[in-house]
Amino acid sequence: MIDHVFDDLINAMHQSFDSAMLEQLPNQEHLLLDLFLGDIHYENSYALPGEVNPSNLRVDINLEWPVWSQSIYRSWLIGASEPESLEVGIELVIRAVSMAAPAPTGSVLGTLDERSSPALAFLLERSSVVTSENTLGEDFPNEFELEVGFDGSLVLEESALTEKDELTNIMAPLGPWIASMLVRLSDQPLHFFPNDESN
Repeated sequence: MIDHVFDDLINAMHQSFDSAMLEQLPNQEHLLLDLFLGDIHYENSYALPGEVNPSNLRVDINLEWPVWSQSIYRSWLIGASEPESLEVGIELVIRAVSMAAPAPTGSVLGTLDERSSPALAFLLERSSVVTSENTLGEDFPNEFELEVGFDGSLVLEESALTEKDELTNIMAPLGPWIASMLVRLSDQPLHFFPNDESN
């Protein structure tokens, strides 16, 4: 069962990304349940409009609805407890894939933010930078990838649970901020394989 507030948060995120003209990538939307811990994860991926499929530049986003927040929310919903703050974990990864040469990491990190836009009501901070080289075989050139991760948490107060537009307002700046970073990344001197030659 997915709680209404988590479903509403996902919908608010969709609206934010749509308003920023980001396009959802096909077959990337997943709702996962951790059978051992009980946490619920929502995953999706987006790219700038007009990107090739598969996209060379993309953002992968993960929303985590932890089991303790689920318990507090359900207790509040039936009136069994006073309202408490809930948390949703948020992780996003900006990816550049199928590159024919390594990305200029210093230049890329210089153009991407270290933390989220001040317009956001929650803080996401740069948490990881990963570069990799993939060997596809003797007959194929190596491919390079770059991943820049951000993570943080969104604290939901009672107003976000009771006021219809609160979640929409909270999530509204997220899409434009991500779109801005993808645009800046697209301006970097990154060299990609033609789409029909990658993988």
